[in-house]
Amino acid sequence: MGDPLAYPPLHSAEHLLTSLLEERLPALSGYEARLKSRKCVMEFDHPTPLTEADIAPIGEAMTAAIAADWPVTIDAIPRAKASHLPNLDEIPADLDPVRVVTIGAYPRACRGQHVARTGEMRGFRITRFAPVANSRYRLNFAVD
Repeated sequence: MGDPLAYPPLHSAEHLLTSLLEERLPALSGYEARLKSRKCVMEFDHPTPLTEADIAPIGEAMTAAIAADWPVTIDAIPRAKASHLPNLDEIPADLDPVRVVTIGAYPRACRGQHVARTGEMRGFRITRFAPVANSRYRLNFAVD
C-alpha cells in the first residue's frame, strides 16, 4: 500500500495494478511501492525470470479497466471479517473497522484517497520494467 496522501489517480492505479500483478503472477512476493507525485516505483520478488513480454498483458488489462470506467467503492467492515483482504497486514492491527477500497473485483484495505471511477486514472502507462537483483524486479508507472 502506497502513501495514503498520494495523488488519488496514482494511488488508485497502484491498487489496481498491484491486484492485477498478484492475480496474474501468484508467486509474487516482497511487494513495495513508492508513490511520488504522479509516478510510482514498484518492486517485487518473483521466483522465475520475467520479461517485458510477461508484464505487457498486465498493462493491457489496466488500460482495459481504465477504459471500462469501473466504479471505485469504499466500505468499512469489521476486522474479524477482513481476513480475505490480500494486504490486511499493512493496516494497523488496532484499526477496526477496516476501510476497504474495491476497484472492479479487487478489494484492498486502505486508508488513502481514491478516484470515484477508473476512468479518472488518465494517462496510465508503464514507463519501465527491469530486473534489479536476483529474482527482484522494478516496475515504474505514471498517470497524468
